[in-house]
Amino acid sequence: MEGKDSTQDEKAASAILAVRLDDELNGRAVQVRVVQGEEPAHFLHVFKGKMVTFMGGKASGFKNLQDHDTYDVDGTRLFRIRGTSEFDVRAEQVPEVTASLASDDVFLLETPTATYIWAGKGSSDEEKAMATNIRSVVSPNAEPQMVAEGEEPEGFFDALGGKGDYNADVGLPSNPLLEPRLFHCLLTAAGKLRVEEVANFDQDDLIVDDTMVLDTGAEVYVWIGNGALPDEKAKAFSMAERFM
Repeated sequence: MEGKDSTQDEKAASAILAVRLDDELNGRAVQVRVVQGEEPAHFLHVFKGKMVTFMGGKASGFKNLQDHDTYDVDGTRLFRIRGTSEFDVRAEQVPEVTASLASDDVFLLETPTATYIWAGKGSSDEEKAMATNIRSVVSPNAEPQMVAEGEEPEGFFDALGGKGDYNADVGLPSNPLLEPRLFHCLLTAAGKLRVEEVANFDQDDLIVDDTMVLDTGAEVYVWIGNGALPDEKAKAFSMAERFM
């Protein structure tokens, strides 16, 4: 995974290590490049609803005289809690200023003397519950105070540099996810790709000699069977891109 502020040297080093690990596993592992903020659902599931991204990091080990450690050590931290279920929730540290708040989300504010869970007017009960769950990772030794937007206690905004403007818009509810669909992709004798939708599918419908395209409603996956032909793989990827 690449942090949004990672350097080119660090990205190159991670790629080299990924190739080395792939060689050690004899190519059995599937390499997936993940960029911060664009984590797919199956990546988030690995963390079981407790993924936390911190600002800053360790200085690069390469010859960069301008680089230095950038960890936040002043005792005040602000985290934005986002997710749609207990499995894909994540917390991302953001600058501890009032402008970072948004009425659509839930935030966790940790100070040297108190920890708050701030719930925007547009946040749901599920998001508040997820924030309480992830608090055990971000601030495990504190008992958080639940704070509703507009009912902030004295000292809350002081920790964020004082009252100020922030995004108070409450968006419309998101559209429900589409029903999952599975497509079977295979090459004809003429070398053309034929695509057939599989109705009422389950895992047993995956065919190891071919490729399949799964549309989850939120993401599209290309599943490659062990016996799939190289041309079949390439054309299935092309088909998936056109499908999106």
